[in-house]
Amino acid sequence: MNRENRKFENIYIGWGHKYSPENFNPPLPPPIQQEYPSGPEVMEISDPTVEEEQALKAAQEQALASAEEEEEEEEEEEEDEDLDD
Repeated sequence: MNRENRKFENIYIGWGHKYSPENFNPPLPPPIQQEYPSGPEVMEISDPTVEEEQALKAAQEQALASAEEEEEEEEEEEEDEDLDD
């Protein structure tokens, strides 16, 4: 094929802007924001060790067990009071 015999045309299909005699100037971006203030609530901390996690889990389980025991004692006291009436 001969390069001189080829014809090319461009076609655009889409939602482009219609012709305007004025140049398009996009709006300026907003001003740069200040960095977020760093404080203890946003600082990264080291992960707890396995021993610390196990100690926390044991303390939570112990607290849960003691709370359940207190509930059972309260229920028994209520039942005793109901029987006395």
